[in-house]
Amino acid sequence: MKKESCDILDNKLKEKIKEIEKEIIDIRRHIHSYPELGNEEYKTMEFISNYLTLHEIKHKTKIANTGIVADIEGEDKSFTIAFRADIDALPIEDLKRCSYASKNKGVCHACGHDVHTAINMGIARIFSNKDKNFTPPCNIRLIFQPAEESTGGALNMIKENALHNVNITYGLHVNVNTDVGNIEITDSVFNASCLDFKIKIYGKKSHAANPADGVDAIVVSANIINAIQTIISRNTYVGENAVITIGTINGGQASNVVCDYVEMNGTIRALKDTTINNIMNRIKKIIKNIAISMEADAEFIEITYFPSLVNWKEAADIIRENAVNLLGEKNVLNRKPSLGAEDFSYFILNKPGAFFNLGAKNIKKTTMPNAHSSLFDVDESCMAIGLTLQIMNIYNTYLKKDMFPMGMSR
Repeated sequence: MKKESCDILDNKLKEKIKEIEKEIIDIRRHIHSYPELGNEEYKTMEFISNYLTLHEIKHKTKIANTGIVADIEGEDKSFTIAFRADIDALPIEDLKRCSYASKNKGVCHACGHDVHTAINMGIARIFSNKDKNFTPPCNIRLIFQPAEESTGGALNMIKENALHNVNITYGLHVNVNTDVGNIEITDSVFNASCLDFKIKIYGKKSHAANPADGVDAIVVSANIINAIQTIISRNTYVGENAVITIGTINGGQASNVVCDYVEMNGTIRALKDTTINNIMNRIKKIIKNIAISMEADAEFIEITYFPSLVNWKEAADIIRENAVNLLGEKNVLNRKPSLGAEDFSYFILNKPGAFFNLGAKNIKKTTMPNAHSSLFDVDESCMAIGLTLQIMNIYNTYLKKDMFPMGMSR
């Protein structure tokens, strides 16, 4: 079975992947050098579009503002496999000392989206209409998605027909906590639901010498934060994995003025949507009642919501089978659910698909900076592995295409 699955890719395809490995690494380094924040990926969009044009691949730009959808026709035009890559960076200063360190101050590809994008461009390179070396067995759709780290571009792309006529979608994410040569996969929950929120506290301004004349929004906020931190320990059942974080708090104008307005931003993460809803309702009660008791007003605003990322078993099994035959069974690890959020969840909410982690840790180093670090980097040898696995996913999925009819639901 192992030999049969490996032979899904003939020697010419394997040689082509080796041939373009340096080109794909160079693409990644260019993108890493010029990172852009979510919904601002104009130069990144242009760079990807120029590459697709060079290889005569039909595509549309400005999907969900800065996204791209590209289509490669295969032999069977009735079946389409999509691959999603996120293209945005983070508002983090790049402190690495290397030739491809960020040239855009205060912005860094500190999560590996440059790698994901380069791998998708590698798929385009393999099936280049200009070279005409390989024709895929079915249609391929390449989705380059903006704003995964911020407002979430997935849902907007879907609303603009990114999944039209797609049978199944695959995605990946590099993981610098897992050695190169390994992947992580599950046929169940991959990532948590996520709700980002804002809380506004309205008090009354007065001179600091006479606080009784005002309502101190900072003091109200402090009581709200303390109360919110009891929700997990006192209102969430054991086994309902969840976390609440208040990430920012801003308020006040001067040391001698009682603050009349505070704004805080936070996030709720949980493996179940019902847990998210219960926590949100509890927060709303807390801020309302504390504000009333302290003669203030408070407002809870929902900002961004991502549902849980739950892999489809049929799709996850294909990834696992291919990974075992490419890397060996001991290097295919079972992914434990993470409270991290990932808006790829929207792509496979109502259509088949699966997501996996690609090991990117340099085994010569004992530690590597975690994602969202100013020193984040990857072992670039992971890219050829990721590209090879995605190409294998094309051929093996098509062999099992009857498992993924259009309109399939869970």
